[in-house]
Amino acid sequence: MNKFIVSFLILALTTSALSSSVSPVKRHSGADDSASTLAFVFDVTGSMYDDLKQVIDGASRILERTLSRRTRPIKNFVLVPFHDPDIGPVSITTDPKKFQKDLQELFVQGGGDCPEMSIGAIKKALEVSLPGSFIYVFTDARAKDYRLKRDVLQLVQLRQSQVVFVLTGDCGDRSQPGYRAYEEIAATSSGQIFHLDKQQVNEVLKWVEETVQAMKVHLLSSDHETAQETQWEVSFDPSLKEVTVSLSGPAPQIELRDPLGRVVGERQGLTELLNIPNSARVVNLKNPRPGPWTLKVGCGGRHTLRVTGVSNLDFRAGFSSVPVTEFSRTRERPIKGVPAHVMLKCSGLKPPGLVTNMELVSLGGRSLRTIPVPLPDDGGSGGIWRIPEFRTPSQSFFLKVSGNDGDGYNFQRLSSVSYTNIIPGKQPPQVNMPTVVRGFYMQPVTIDCSVESDLPYRLRFTKGGSTIGEERTYESSVKASWEIPHASGSDEGAYECVAQSTAGMGRALTQLTIRGTPPPVLHPPVNVTSFPGTVAVLSCQVQGSVRHNLTWYRTGTALSSRSGRVKVLANSSLEISWVRSQDAGPYQCRATNTNGESQAVVWLVVLEAPSVVVSPQTQSFSLGAEFHISCSASGSPPPKVFWSHGNIFLMSISESGTLTVQGAVPEDAGNYTCLATNEAGTASQSVSVSYAEPPSISVAQQVVMVIAGEDASLECQASGTPPPLVKWQKGKYFPFAEQNVHRGSLRIRGVQELDSGDYTCVASNIAGSASAVVILQVGAAPTFSESPVDIAAGVGDNITLPCIARGFPTPSLTWRRQDGRPIFGKSSGHVGTSQLSSGALQIQSEFVYLSLNRCVYVCEAKNQFGSIKALARVTVTGLAPLLVQGAPAVTVMIGQPLNLPCMLLDGIPLPDRVWTHNGKQVRVGGRVFLRSDGSLHVDRAGAGDAGTYVCTAINVAGSANITVTVEVHAPPDIKAGPLHYTANEGTPISLFCEASGFPKPTIVWSKVHHSYSGGSLYIPSPTAEDAGVYVCTATSAVGYTSREMHLSVNSKPRIAGADGSQAMVKMAAEVGSEVILPCEVHGSPTPLVTWSRNGQPIPPVTAWFTILPSGSLKISDVRLIDSKFYTCSAANPAGNVSLTYNLQVQAKPRIQPAPPSLKALIGQTVVLPCVVQGEPSPQISWLHNGLLVSSDRMLKIQAVQHSDSGTYSCVAKNSAGEDTIEIVLNILEGPYFKTNGETIIETVANSRVLIPCPARGSPAPWVRWFKNGLEVHMERSEHGVSLAENGSLVIGSASASHSGDFKCVATNEAGSVERKTRLKVNVPPEIQDDGQPSNLTVTLKQPLTLGCDAFGIPTPTITWTKDNRPVVNDTHNYILLSSSFCAHVSSSQPFSEFYPLMETLMWSFWRRGRF
Repeated sequence: MNKFIVSFLILALTTSALSSSVSPVKRHSGADDSASTLAFVFDVTGSMYDDLKQVIDGASRILERTLSRRTRPIKNFVLVPFHDPDIGPVSITTDPKKFQKDLQELFVQGGGDCPEMSIGAIKKALEVSLPGSFIYVFTDARAKDYRLKRDVLQLVQLRQSQVVFVLTGDCGDRSQPGYRAYEEIAATSSGQIFHLDKQQVNEVLKWVEETVQAMKVHLLSSDHETAQETQWEVSFDPSLKEVTVSLSGPAPQIELRDPLGRVVGERQGLTELLNIPNSARVVNLKNPRPGPWTLKVGCGGRHTLRVTGVSNLDFRAGFSSVPVTEFSRTRERPIKGVPAHVMLKCSGLKPPGLVTNMELVSLGGRSLRTIPVPLPDDGGSGGIWRIPEFRTPSQSFFLKVSGNDGDGYNFQRLSSVSYTNIIPGKQPPQVNMPTVVRGFYMQPVTIDCSVESDLPYRLRFTKGGSTIGEERTYESSVKASWEIPHASGSDEGAYECVAQSTAGMGRALTQLTIRGTPPPVLHPPVNVTSFPGTVAVLSCQVQGSVRHNLTWYRTGTALSSRSGRVKVLANSSLEISWVRSQDAGPYQCRATNTNGESQAVVWLVVLEAPSVVVSPQTQSFSLGAEFHISCSASGSPPPKVFWSHGNIFLMSISESGTLTVQGAVPEDAGNYTCLATNEAGTASQSVSVSYAEPPSISVAQQVVMVIAGEDASLECQASGTPPPLVKWQKGKYFPFAEQNVHRGSLRIRGVQELDSGDYTCVASNIAGSASAVVILQVGAAPTFSESPVDIAAGVGDNITLPCIARGFPTPSLTWRRQDGRPIFGKSSGHVGTSQLSSGALQIQSEFVYLSLNRCVYVCEAKNQFGSIKALARVTVTGLAPLLVQGAPAVTVMIGQPLNLPCMLLDGIPLPDRVWTHNGKQVRVGGRVFLRSDGSLHVDRAGAGDAGTYVCTAINVAGSANITVTVEVHAPPDIKAGPLHYTANEGTPISLFCEASGFPKPTIVWSKVHHSYSGGSLYIPSPTAEDAGVYVCTATSAVGYTSREMHLSVNSKPRIAGADGSQAMVKMAAEVGSEVILPCEVHGSPTPLVTWSRNGQPIPPVTAWFTILPSGSLKISDVRLIDSKFYTCSAANPAGNVSLTYNLQVQAKPRIQPAPPSLKALIGQTVVLPCVVQGEPSPQISWLHNGLLVSSDRMLKIQAVQHSDSGTYSCVAKNSAGEDTIEIVLNILEGPYFKTNGETIIETVANSRVLIPCPARGSPAPWVRWFKNGLEVHMERSEHGVSLAENGSLVIGSASASHSGDFKCVATNEAGSVERKTRLKVNVPPEIQDDGQPSNLTVTLKQPLTLGCDAFGIPTPTITWTKDNRPVVNDTHNYILLSSSFCAHVSSSQPFSEFYPLMETLMWSFWRRGRF
């Protein structure tokens, strides 16, 4: 086994091992972003029978072509049949064969209902298809359920899929809503409608083969309601591998010009994919030259145009109402009335490539708005481009993205669908959550929340009324979730999902419960590989220490035995002893507890070396045949089967291991080896296949002729593989002769007449047989059975000379004269001589004349075996003819009878008379006949009867003739010709007048009082004066005739008011006005007037241009872009003339609105804008309070001061007018105090207090007051304060409560400033009357307390006196408290008076107490 086979075996073993390892966990793999669905939506009513047959046939080609592409665009296939009122059943498959089978099993039913439930079927197809899919609708009826159109349009925009309609009927009225729905769906999805006959469906399917492409991009889309011719300029970039132009409509015409201006046709690579007259035309171009191309299309009615390409450069667009950072947070459509932001996700474009513009384009291809695209921070390397806020139009629109690639080429791409605005409803977001969510202790838990909303909204989760996590903003419906990684009892409770939009709030509630013990979770199992006779142990382990029961199953049967060959071990593993091949396969382990279960599959792979049986052991094949070799392989795991031929491994292997070779050639002969391999080893067996070519046979000589008695050799040449053997037979008998079976020869000695006949040679080998026939003929020399004899005859008698011969082959008989002269044909002089079929020579009576006298005739019989001759002599007698001579010339008038005599005097036998006219024999019949006397009679002689007539009399003895010249006189006749001539002014013309007659007539021309002579009348330079009636007169000796002819002279076109020297006329117009460019043209015939704009033709009627009946051009609603050169061209057969207008569109200056007033801080730099548009460019003047200050477009004021405030006027002027705006500039100065710092004010209660706030600023600041941090409200009466005009705080009557820290805050537009003032209100001391009596009686030696409750600010000091002496604080007699006096009264103390004394800074009070 050589190195190649060893390497291949290693690869095969690796592949086998990977395929035999089965994972117990099934993973979902999402569809590839580039993969799509091919969907057929088919009407199965009875009238669609022919369509269905063509679709079934065409589907095979589409699938074969699609699957053969390197990048397969189709992921799955969908079939949606419909028949009112049913839709379905829907078929979805990834298997192309299953899709074809489903198509073939469709059957049509019922009659041709109209309309049908087609829109619902399209909706179903969109719902089950992948994004970016191809959907083809086949029907012959309009839609019955057209009210579902809105749902379908939303799905189209969501799925970004294309819908194409193939209609073989439409119920006869295309204005119905059911048909209009088709048009809207096709327009929105960049699809088209094809109107076909039943037999043309197959043509569209051929086009579908080409259009189902991966990396399909859209370049242009346009829908038109009327017949018109349009021209587009489309940029083709180098990434476009091919371009397809599809035009649907009556009488479609497509013209494509490359960047060099050359028309591209079939020779330049343009391929016609579809051409259905009066319905559709599709062309394709591979690898177009990069650059700007020109596309010109035209249709005779309502039509649609689509231009697509194949490229990796494309984009997707997402809309949002606020700027977003992720494409996933955008929506498919904008919201009506809400400013839109667009995020473009571009593919195939890398820096330095740029997206420069995004354009909003109508369904008719007209630009609605162009928005510049700013450069992203990363330069576009991330493929994300953001478009700033804009307003979307109310109508449907496409997005067109343009820019240039890294090589400097411009590109353009169009969105695959058109967009419409979402009309927001008044419903708040719809929020849904499950009623209960159950989780397990310390296990992850997810709480789901589904929100549906047309408007952007904010979403948050709450628990127990408190928000958890961050509130997030979403643009569209979403499924959100709150995840708890390790759930515990504290997580239990009610959770609420709240969504808030401008339409209101939606909320939903769920209850989370946590269980104690989770269900068991199994570790991913490990598959086991074992050999026969060994021990295999299958393990299945549960994660953690969760209580559980584990059971093993095999094909649904529990394995619970603890003993035997198959038993469960103590650790719950499964042990299999003495492993057999039958033990291989899946084993299921199931772990359960009260809260659930978990299961996994463990595969046991029993390795058993493969064995191979190949059949048949030998076989042969012929050229182009198909042969099969079966290879049955067994082993464990099931081995992989490979076939090799020599050192080459073959791929045409079926699942059963059968090798199929199709279209076999001789090189396919040899040894074939079947190789089976698995992990346990390999096995192989070889067979021999030989090439067998059926015999082909040919004969060297088809007919072999020999003379009797000689030897005959017959030979056949045969070829084939292996070389065939050749055998001979005659009829059913094999001849007893010498045969060579290898050379294919047969030899017959001494041939006799009985040996003649058909001999068949048969060549045979293992591949078949072939035969050929050789004819053997036995020949004989000729002999006469009847010989010619001498004969005598008179002139005019018939003569027959017999001559009959025998022999084989049949002898050929020839006659000749002995003197060598020919006896047959005209040159012989014996036209009436012929040879009969019997061989006899016959001379007819009229050719028997004297010259044949004494002629000797020779008859010769001849074949390849010999020749014989015989002689015969002829003797003839007779008299030559004699004619009467008449007048040599005859004259006759045209239309009169003519008689020419030819009288016979003598001749034996009686001669025949023959007339000739100008050398040709006269044909008798009609007007011409011969009389019995031989004269020629012509009834109503014509001009053609003139000429020379000869009468010839002939018999076998000789001939005679007479000649007569006939003149036929005819009056003049003018040959028919044009009666009306048209000449171009200045171009020579000839009027023809050809006259016939005999004698030849003379021709004279006349016009009014003028006459001219000659044949044709030549006018070298016609003018309008030369027009009129001309008379041609032809005259001869026998009469005259005339004819009138009318001459019209075309005058060259002339434009009124323009002389020949005027090359260009300048005109000016104002934007928005209506302009008429005059072009009143005179000429005969009326000239055809056409207009062009910068060299491009203008259609007779467009939205902006109208060519008036007078020829003038009316331009409605003139725009600035209409400033171009307009050329009026007038042409008729006499010439052409043109006049060019240089139209300058002027626009009055229009200054963009600016804020009527601006405010600036003092010292800032101020720029006053004056953005003005106008044509020609306006002159700008800035005025400050009426004085000119600048002529710049923007007025820049450095370090503004108060003197700069005032009114600024921007005046823009041009030749069309002027515009003015005024801006009032206010200079702001922030509040400030001349002196800063905190002040202190002291006052006495009940006095008026004024706390100043001397703040200055521009504008004057307004003041707010705060006391101890709280704002002072002037309107509250309890505060007792008011605000002075200068901002000071006024306290009308101060009290102790007014003391505190006051802060004034002065604020204006430029800022704020604050100032603090501390207010102290002093209150004089006052002793409160506590109701205590002035005279007290006390008990001796008992404590006494005298009260003195005093109030004042600042706090007063209290002193006591007794009998005008201060009371001293001691612990024995007096204790002074804060507001009382305690005295200890003893027996020795007399009654006394105590006087408390309170001193403050200003006053003192006293109160006398007596006891």
